[in-house]
Amino acid sequence: MTPVATPVALSASSWDAALEETLSGGSRAQPHSTGPVAVAAGTRGAVHSVHGRVVNLRVGDGLIALAHESLDDAPWTVRLHAADWSALSGARVGDDVRITRNALSLSGGALVRVLLAPDGARSLTPDAGVPVGLPAALAVLDGVPSPAASTPFGALAADALSAGIRRLTRTARALLDGEPDAAEATTAAALRLLGLGEGLTPSGDDVLSGLAFVAAHPGFGLTALRHPLRLVAESAEQRTTLLSAVTLRAALEGRARARLHDLVGAIIAGDERAMHRAAAHTAEIGHTSGYDLLTGIRLGVVLALDIPRPSPFTEGDHR
Repeated sequence: MTPVATPVALSASSWDAALEETLSGGSRAQPHSTGPVAVAAGTRGAVHSVHGRVVNLRVGDGLIALAHESLDDAPWTVRLHAADWSALSGARVGDDVRITRNALSLSGGALVRVLLAPDGARSLTPDAGVPVGLPAALAVLDGVPSPAASTPFGALAADALSAGIRRLTRTARALLDGEPDAAEATTAAALRLLGLGEGLTPSGDDVLSGLAFVAAHPGFGLTALRHPLRLVAESAEQRTTLLSAVTLRAALEGRARARLHDLVGAIIAGDERAMHRAAAHTAEIGHTSGYDLLTGIRLGVVLALDIPRPSPFTEGDHR
C-alpha cells in the first residue's frame, strides 16, 4: 500500500483579516467587483505564480498571496515565518490548492497546510481623517528619485506614461470641478494608462492604484474619482495582468500594502518624518512599481490641494 504523505502544518505569521470573509464564502462580491472574492470552504484553486518571496494562488477571480514575513502585510496576503519559508520551495505553477475555513492547503511540489490563527489577523482599512500634511507630502514625494528604465521598451513607455498622467490630471480636475462629461473623459484617460509599461504590474497600473488608494480615503475629497476608476477596474483583467487587476481592486477599497497605509496615515497626521520613512519604504517595491505607486499618490495629493478647505483660523465659533 502506497503511504499517504502528511502535509507540513505551518502557522501564518500574519494574514489579511478580509480573508476570513473571503474563505468563508460570506462575501456577496460579484466577479470582477472591487470587493473580496467569495469562495466556499472546500473550493479548489491552483498555484498561479512562484517568486522568490511570494507564491500567488489563483482562487476564483482573485489571487491570494503566500509571502515571506520580510514583506509587509497586504490585501489577500498570508505572511509566513522566515523559518518556514523553505517548506514552499517545491511549489510549482499549477499545483493544487484547497481552501478551508481557517487554512490553505497546497499539494504537488510542496505539500503544505497553512493555518490562519485568529491572533494573526491584520486589518487593512482606509483612514477617514482629513489630511493636514498635503503641502509637506508634495515636497516629500517630489524628492523621491526616479529609477532608470530597465529596458528600451520601458524608456519608450515612460514618455507615453508622462503624457497619460497629464491627460488624467486634466480630466480629473474637470471632474472634481463638476464639469459635464468629465467622468467619461476621466474613465477614458485612465483606460489609456491601464497596461502601459512592463512587468508584473505595469507602470500605468501602479499609477492608477496609487491614485485609487488616495481617492478611497474620504478626507482627501477625491471620492468622485472612484466611479470612473471602478469602471476601469471592471475591465482590468482583460487589459493587464491579474496581479495588477487585483491590486487596483484592493486600492479602490482603500486597501494596499501596509507601507502605503503608513504613508497616507502620515499625510493625514501631518507627520513629515513618517512621510519620508514611508515614501522611501514604498519606493523599494520592485524596480519601478514603488515609484509608480508614489506617482499615483502624488497625483492624488496634487488634486486634493486644489480642493478648497476651511482654514484652521476660520474654523470654530464665529460669535
